[in-house]
Amino acid sequence: MKYTFSGHESFQCKSLWLKKGYDFVIKGCSFNDEYAVVELGVGKNMVSSIRFWLKAFGIVDSENNITEIGDYLLSDQGKDPYMEDPNTLWLLHYLLVTTQYATIYNTFFCEFIRNRHDFTKAQFQSYLKRLFTDKAFGSASYNENTISRDIATFLKNYVRPVVAKNFDDFSAVLSDLNLITQDGDQYTLNATSKADTHPLIFLFALLDKYPNQKVIEYPKILDTAAVFALSQGELYRIFDFLNGFDPGINFSNAAGEQLFTIDSPLNKWDVLDRYYSAQ
Repeated sequence: MKYTFSGHESFQCKSLWLKKGYDFVIKGCSFNDEYAVVELGVGKNMVSSIRFWLKAFGIVDSENNITEIGDYLLSDQGKDPYMEDPNTLWLLHYLLVTTQYATIYNTFFCEFIRNRHDFTKAQFQSYLKRLFTDKAFGSASYNENTISRDIATFLKNYVRPVVAKNFDDFSAVLSDLNLITQDGDQYTLNATSKADTHPLIFLFALLDKYPNQKVIEYPKILDTAAVFALSQGELYRIFDFLNGFDPGINFSNAAGEQLFTIDSPLNKWDVLDRYYSAQ
């Protein structure tokens, strides 16, 4: 796996960048051409940033080809090309964490924040530095300034600023999830008033991570729940909804063994279709 801690040029992913970048690629344009700044209507560094975020969110693959989820969401006939539905944002957040092109997002939600809710930039940076020392990122070398900028960009993607200097401060595509809040130097994973995650988006994530598995062990369920910052109560409510959605979906907690079972033949795209058709 390639570990990436730069490439965004310190710009958060802005609200219309994914659609703008998607349309740019669909036209057959190249990010390397000089006309890209004119076609996209942004500066040269922002052109690089848009290309980075398209890959980080899994909208294009490593060869800059549009992915299936890219077409599904962002084509002019897509389910939510302008990302107006909060659960589209949850879906994008899930893709950002699990695609792992931008390494810091998976590390934060799947490791660092699992046993805490409050943190500072310094604590997160120290944690990452320790992982570099332990060779968790292979041969990648630790650079204090690079990691500091990556953390700052990560926070700009989620945190609404306490005092905004301009409208651009509110432009991050994921900020409406209200997933991380700030109080001075302290940041908190917001488990109480974040945007609700629809159970079908969570089911899509399970089917995406564990395809064709009829039984999913509870630790794997918790790993996926961590991506969405779900409490145990929220998770159990999702189980209840999914059982009502399809009686072939069950969660059992008997004899000390917790199992999530899917007896029905479910396709993750059909699940997303069911969600968007109901909106």
